[in-house]
Amino acid sequence: MGFQEFKDNYLKAAIPENKVDMINSFVKLIDKKNLSFFVTHYKNESDGKVRATIIKVIAISVPEASSPILIEALTDNFIEARKAAVIAIGKIKILSALKPLLEMLSNPSLEIKDDVIKSIVNIGKLGDISEIINFFGKGNIYVRRSIPIILGKIQCDDSTSYLKELLHKNDSEVKRNAVQALEKILQVKDSRLIINLLDDTDVEVKKASIKALGSINSKRAIDPLLKILKNKNEDVRRLSIQSLKRIFMNINSYEKIYEVANSKNMIERREAIKLLGLLEDKNSVDYMINSFKSSDNKTRKLAYNSLLQISKDSVPDQVLEGLKAKEWKIRSLCAKLTGRQGNEQQISLLLNLLNDPDNRVRDIVIDALSKIKNQTYVNKVKSFLNSSNWKSRRAAVKLLIKIGNEDSLDALLPLINDDDLFIKSWIALALGKFENISDISPFIEMLEDSDSKIRVAAARALGQIGNNDALEPLAKSLWDDDWAVRKEIEAALNNIDSNWLKLIKSND
Repeated sequence: MGFQEFKDNYLKAAIPENKVDMINSFVKLIDKKNLSFFVTHYKNESDGKVRATIIKVIAISVPEASSPILIEALTDNFIEARKAAVIAIGKIKILSALKPLLEMLSNPSLEIKDDVIKSIVNIGKLGDISEIINFFGKGNIYVRRSIPIILGKIQCDDSTSYLKELLHKNDSEVKRNAVQALEKILQVKDSRLIINLLDDTDVEVKKASIKALGSINSKRAIDPLLKILKNKNEDVRRLSIQSLKRIFMNINSYEKIYEVANSKNMIERREAIKLLGLLEDKNSVDYMINSFKSSDNKTRKLAYNSLLQISKDSVPDQVLEGLKAKEWKIRSLCAKLTGRQGNEQQISLLLNLLNDPDNRVRDIVIDALSKIKNQTYVNKVKSFLNSSNWKSRRAAVKLLIKIGNEDSLDALLPLINDDDLFIKSWIALALGKFENISDISPFIEMLEDSDSKIRVAAARALGQIGNNDALEPLAKSLWDDDWAVRKEIEAALNNIDSNWLKLIKSND
């Protein structure tokens, strides 16, 4: 199809989609000779999609002659046409389009802002950025805030110099954008420029400056960043920790961090604990263990998490020593860490803490041991069941219940009629959760126990087991003197069979 035939068909077309198809099919034949036809019809075309298509094919076919129409399209009321023009100008690098592109940034709701900035950057990389810099004083606030972003992407000596000047502007967003633009450009010798902004009243400027100092990796920033660890803003402290970590990774001494760790300020002490953990400082193990004594729960938790990071898959000797510490908080957290990371020999040390005088320590040891996948220590736990120390016996029962495997079931069954009412009720409730309980007679006998807690435990266990043979004994106990027992029996009956009453009557 020749140009005349295309022209005749195009002029006859009334449906926009048909025009778009014709233009796309003719794109390889467009040249300077017929450019004026498309320019004229771009201006006269009412459909935005058609105009956008014309802009795209002109930019592809005759880029060297398309500048005027592409610049004109920057004000097109159809967003896709404007976007096509912006992208084409950036690719062709039309210097004369720089000013109208910068003017577009004055619109605070500009949908294609990223495309506009990208095209300006492409043009700016041609070498002369004076017009961009001069426009800082001509454009509105939105243009001024975009210029640091543009200069940061161009990355030349002139752009870097002007970005440093922008750090002193009053507009906080200009300063923040300038800092972010300089983050990957500045050298260590320039760190003072950013350090001065750490005292900025705008928190976003402060955060951008902290992050930039981490990237610059200057030792000069250590003291100012450490001071920020007492800042009330959590995000500010978090960024400071990240930047300090990057800097300290190249330093052998953490003495300055320890100074903060011993501060009277609770906030910065906590942050120092986090930082030492992130740096995996093995010299801080004693400090972390000592922090377990803190009256502040958050400090203890942070010290534990940091010690986990430091010790990784091996338990430090100091932690094993901590299992024998006088303070229960140290014993408990050392036990928790040993249970999580210790080897079989080290874990065996935890069993001794089932005799611990403090129930909080015993509970943590029980929890730690129950989470260990390798349950080869179960036989050692059984020995505690014969202990004369009631605390140890109860701790061993709790642990076996939490383990909940067949070995622990075998160990617990003989204690179903234990003299200790707590052990007796715990085992009843625990055994009720096992699927392979065939003999329910011990539970039925417990329905007659003199202690109401045992009767409650027995009824609940029978309800969990779900054996129909328990319906009649449970029904006979419905007249129990204790309301809590009656309530548990009714729940057990309903759990076994919601039609339990009819079943009992039919048996009668």
